[in-house]
Amino acid sequence: MEMLKNNPYIPLISRIIVGSVFIVVGVTKILDPKLFANEIGNYDLLPNYVLHIPAIILPWIELVVGMLLVLGIKLKTNSLIAGTLLVIFTIGVITAWSRGLDINCGCFSAIKEEKVGLSKVLQNSGLILLTILTFISNSTKFKLKSED
Repeated sequence: MEMLKNNPYIPLISRIIVGSVFIVVGVTKILDPKLFANEIGNYDLLPNYVLHIPAIILPWIELVVGMLLVLGIKLKTNSLIAGTLLVIFTIGVITAWSRGLDINCGCFSAIKEEKVGLSKVLQNSGLILLTILTFISNSTKFKLKSED
């Protein structure tokens, strides 16, 4: 475990992967908030009159968190935010999948259609693991801002 915590390359690679994914998903949702709102609505978890709120706010959070992860700024805070979002998204995917919904997960909105299911749960779980590796790291290399 100490090797994982002190190795500067593991958190670097982890945060670049997670950050890049967050940047791409954030941008695709920002480009078409109506499509993203429809995809959120497909989960049938929120009333229709509030769907536009997360469809507008969430992509900007994803974009900013992704950029800060890639740049190495406030890594503990941003990996915690990214990990929390990924856990929430994964719970949403699991609930939709368990209810037999055949819907697009809404992750990449306009550029890629991915159905809810085991594959998406595994992908998200891998990203959650990478956020944990970033969070627990003690390395101060490859960061623009080392304090958190």
